[in-house]
Amino acid sequence: MKLSTVFYTLGFASIALSASQFLTSESADKERNGLFIGHWPPTLFLLGKIAEDRERQSSLQQSS
Repeated sequence: MKLSTVFYTLGFASIALSASQFLTSESADKERNGLFIGHWPPTLFLLGKIAEDRERQSSLQQSS
């Protein structure tokens, strides 16, 4: 499995986790946890894009 795929999957999973933490919260702590986890997807998607670009670059170098 490619590293970029792992990062993208983790990004989408963190969106789902954040929504479930926030929407099912009965305490302020769980609500804050949901908001904190909600900051992860942009970072994970950015890391996925960087990994994807490096994978593409290495495949181009190997083919030439």
